[in-house]
Amino acid sequence: MPQYLWVKDQQTREGQDWPEAAEIIWVDVGPGEEDAIQSVVENLYPVHPTAIRRVLDQGRPSFLVEDDAVVFVLALVDEGQADDPRRLAIFLGDRFLVTVHLYGESDVVQHAWQFIARQQLLDEGPDFALYHVLENHLRALKKVARRLDERFELLHRILLKHPYRDMAPHILPLRKKAMAVKQLLEPEVAIFELLKSDDFPYIQSRHRPYFEDATYQMREIVEEVQATREGLAEMVEAYTSIQSNEINKVMKFLTIISVLALPATTIASIYGMNFNIPEIHWKYGYWYSLALMFVVTVALLAYMKRRDDFNG
Repeated sequence: MPQYLWVKDQQTREGQDWPEAAEIIWVDVGPGEEDAIQSVVENLYPVHPTAIRRVLDQGRPSFLVEDDAVVFVLALVDEGQADDPRRLAIFLGDRFLVTVHLYGESDVVQHAWQFIARQQLLDEGPDFALYHVLENHLRALKKVARRLDERFELLHRILLKHPYRDMAPHILPLRKKAMAVKQLLEPEVAIFELLKSDDFPYIQSRHRPYFEDATYQMREIVEEVQATREGLAEMVEAYTSIQSNEINKVMKFLTIISVLALPATTIASIYGMNFNIPEIHWKYGYWYSLALMFVVTVALLAYMKRRDDFNG
C-alpha cells in the first residue's frame, strides 16, 4: 500500500494510512499499486485522466502542466538497462508531492524519504523533498556516465596497445548504450530547466538555487555522455582505418609476391611450349633457365627495393 509522510503541527510524521488534516503531504506509490494512483491523486487535486495515463504508460521522460499540479516522468537509467530503463513519475503541487515507481523499490526515492523523515524536513515544503529525490537521481546518473567513460577509456587503451585486435564487438554495443542514455536524458534537461525557471509556481524562491544547481549538474551529465558517444564514434573511425590499413598491407605483400613470381612464371611458360626451342637439346639448358629465373627475380627485387616499395 502507499506510504505517507506528512506534516501536522510542525511535526513530520510517517504512516500507511491517509492522514487527516495534513499541512504538507508526500505519498509514495510503489509496485503493484497501480490501482491506488488515481484515488491518491484525486484526494489531492482534480487530476486530468491524461496525467494518470501518462504515468501508467511509463513512456519517455515528459512534462505535463495542470491547473493545480505538474506531472513529469524521469528515466532512472541503469548502466545495464539503458535500453529499458525504469521510470519515476512525480506529481508536484503547492502542498503535496507524489512519487510513483511501479517497477520495484527505488533507492532514489527511499534515500530521500529516509533523509526527510529523519531530519524532520518536510515542513520545508514538497519542493524541498523533490530536490532531494532529484539529487539522488543525479547521483545515480553520474555513476552511469562515469562508468561509460571508464569503459571508453579502457577500450581506448586496448586499441592503442593492440591495434589489430577485433574491437568491434566491444565498441559498437557501448556506443549504442551511450546513445540510448543520451536520448533518455535530453528530455530531462528540459524538465530541469522548467523546474528552475523564475515563473514556475511550485518552487519556493528560497529553494530555487537548489534547482539551478541540479539543472547545471544535469547539463554536465548529458555533456559527459555526449563526449563519450563522440569519442566512441571517433574510435570506430580509427578502428576502421587501422583495419583498412592492415588489409592494404596484406594486399601489398601479396602483390609483391605476385610480381616477383611473374618473371619465373613467364620464363617457365616459354620453355614449356611445344616448339623446337634451341636450348632444349643443350646440356646446360635446365641450369641456364633456372639461373635466368633467379637473375631476373633478383634484379626485379633490387629495383623494387631501390624504389622503396617495401615501406609504407
